[in-house]
This record gives sequence, structure tokens and C-alpha cells, in this order.
Amino acid sequence: MRKEKGPEVPAPEAKIKPSRVMRRRDAETRRKRRVLVAVALAVGLALAVGAALNIPYINLARVAGEKLGELFTASREVEQAARPEYLFLTHPQNGRRIEGDASVLVALYASEVEGEKGPTVLGLALFNYSTTSGQGEVYVIPEDSVAYNAAGQATDLRRALREEMGGDLLTSTVSNLAGEKVDYLVTVEFWEAVRLLQKTSPPPVVMQEDTVLVNPLNGETNFLTRGQEIRDADRLLMWILGADEPDRREAYALRGERARLYLQEFRADKGGKADGLEGGEAVPEAGGLEMRPATGSGEGDWEYLSSMLQAFLELGEGDLTVRGVPRVEVLNGCGVPDLGKKVGEKLLALGVPLAGTGGNAKVTVEGEEVNDFSHQESAILYRSDAGRVAAYARYLGVILGVKEVRFEAGAGPEIVFIAGRDMARP
Repeated sequence: MRKEKGPEVPAPEAKIKPSRVMRRRDAETRRKRRVLVAVALAVGLALAVGAALNIPYINLARVAGEKLGELFTASREVEQAARPEYLFLTHPQNGRRIEGDASVLVALYASEVEGEKGPTVLGLALFNYSTTSGQGEVYVIPEDSVAYNAAGQATDLRRALREEMGGDLLTSTVSNLAGEKVDYLVTVEFWEAVRLLQKTSPPPVVMQEDTVLVNPLNGETNFLTRGQEIRDADRLLMWILGADEPDRREAYALRGERARLYLQEFRADKGGKADGLEGGEAVPEAGGLEMRPATGSGEGDWEYLSSMLQAFLELGEGDLTVRGVPRVEVLNGCGVPDLGKKVGEKLLALGVPLAGTGGNAKVTVEGEEVNDFSHQESAILYRSDAGRVAAYARYLGVILGVKEVRFEAGAGPEIVFIAGRDMARP
């Protein structure tokens, strides 16, 4: 029988011996490695000793450490220098610094007002602080100014908080009429404002003449005689608001001047200090003060507002301006009898402060000024190229449907409304 062969088993590989050249190269590589390690250890030891004893030329580690420390210290100093001095100059949610101008719109409102349903704005002021010049401005805004809600319907800023997204309606309208981006909106309920103001121990106001104050909440009158002092915070707010006319039409004319005088008195009395403006007892009650965008807590919102008030208290002499929106002079530009008066009444109903309604438009002919009744269409002229004035003139053009809004230098009121025949149409 044939014997079957089993599976073939591969022969073991022959062991290859390294040559003398390879052994010599390996030995040389190991020697170089040991030398490098020894040199590194020696250098490290020398640098450590040099750094510890501050030996010249071999104290590189110490010098490098000092240089790095200086760099980190300098970066920290730059970071600290970049941080604004006042909290309200940073965004409340991301902490970023506000560059240029920081604008805070403060709205004083009442939850209940006689004859009104829903929250009613009693006063508006735009606090503008320049981070570059260190100057401040308080810009008084008429709360009867026209606004357009989400549905495109005309309302006024007094009722803005009753609208859906009422805070946005306030900020967008004020931004348009003031020509300034509003960074924050702060809404303060009237009695909350009274409580917070009282905590600051505000200086009194002495009446310079017999005055009648109308309570903006219920319409009641308060009779004050010349020489009488106002110390209560609620009466102080009523006086600053200029609420001494039941129809509120003339309140704007007085409000800017009264706010200027009282803020000047308040700053002098406080000496630039924030007594009563810090936290603790001055923290607002729930819902009485809100800021948008918010910090996430009532305490945080109050810290932002008090920081702003402190910044304005610490402004230098002459660095603070208080003003209201420009008054508008109405001129008859077409000769229709009493047209200036009728247009003036319309403007007052829209919350526009007036500087006069009895004049006629003029033109110079052969060196003599004569009446100009040739205007078929109305026009708005602004005589100052200041940003605030130009923005308000453009705002008036929108709400009144006047296409011609232009700059024309001249003396007198900053804004002139020339009433054309289009205003005489039914």
C-alpha cells in the first residue's frame, strides 16, 4: 500500500546574526543618547541653581519667569483698565462693555390712573452718558408722543405699556424721535419711585410762587404758596413732572427746566455721593422696577439703575445737560385764516410742544421781508444741525405725513412747521 504524506511543516527560518557594523552603530546611538540626557540634566541643574541664586548669565529661567509674570500682570492691568468704572456701562447679560454712548430710557408709570385702564406712563426721560467725553444728558420725552403699535395703529407713549411688546414700542419710538439707540429700558412704578426717592433723603424744593399741583393719579389739586417747601417724595415727583395743568399740555414746557433745577440742587446736596442709592433697604419691591434686558433679579436691576444715577451724580460742573424735545413754531404758509392755530392744536394733541402759532411764512423780495402764502404742501424746517433736532424733525415728518423735511439755518425756534394748503383740507 502507498503511504500517504502528512501536511508539510515549514522549515524554521534561519536566525540572522547582526553584523559587526550594525552592532557598532547601535552602541554609538546608545552612547549619544546617554550623553544628551546627561547634558540636559546638567543644563537644567545649572539653570535651577542660577535662578535660585540669581547668578548672571545662567539665571535665564528666573528672567523668563519674570518676563512672563510682567506680561500676565500687564494683561491683567489692561483688562482692569478696559473695565468701565460704572456697572451700567456693561451689558447686563454678557458683561460686554458699551462703547460710545450708553443710553437708558427711564419710564415712570402708574398701575392705576383715574379715567385710564391699564398701566399709564407719567414721564419719560432718556439718560445718555458718553463713555468717550464723560458727559451726560437727560433728554425729557413727551409721553403723549405718537407711536405706532404692531398692528400699525396710532397710539401714544402713555399707553404703550398696555400694548403687546409695549417695552419694544417705547424704545423704538424714543429711538426714532431722539436719534439714539436705547441700550436699556427701565420702568418704575410711581409709588416704587416714591419709596426709592425717599430713601435718598432728597432735598426739598421751595416754591418761588403760588403753585397748583395736580395729582397725576387721581386729578386732585394741591395748593402750594410762595415760600412753602415740598419735602414729600410724591409731591417732588409731581412738581418735577410739571403736572400743574389738568390737560397736561403745558407740562413739557416746565418739566425740562424743573428737572434741570432739581437735579442741580440734588447733586449739590449729595456732593456726588450715592447715599441711599446702594442696595439693602433700597432694593425695589417685586414688580416695581424692571429693566430690559434684565440681569435676572430685582437686586441686579437696581444695581444697574443706581450705578447710572451715581454716574450722573459724579459728573463734573458743566458736564450735565438737561433738555426737552425741541419746541415747534407753526407758520401759516398759505394765507388760510387761523390755519396756524388749528395746526397747533393738532400738534398739541400729538404731544408736540409748541413755540408759537400766530406767525406767517416769510420771503425776502428786493431786500424787504413779505408774507409767503405760496405753499401748497407743508414743510418742516430744522434750523440746527444737531442730531437730536434733525431726528425729531424727521419723526414729525412721519407722523404728520409731511414729505419735505430739510435743514435751513436760522435764528429762533429749532423746528419750524410751515402749514400749506394740504393742512387746510378737511
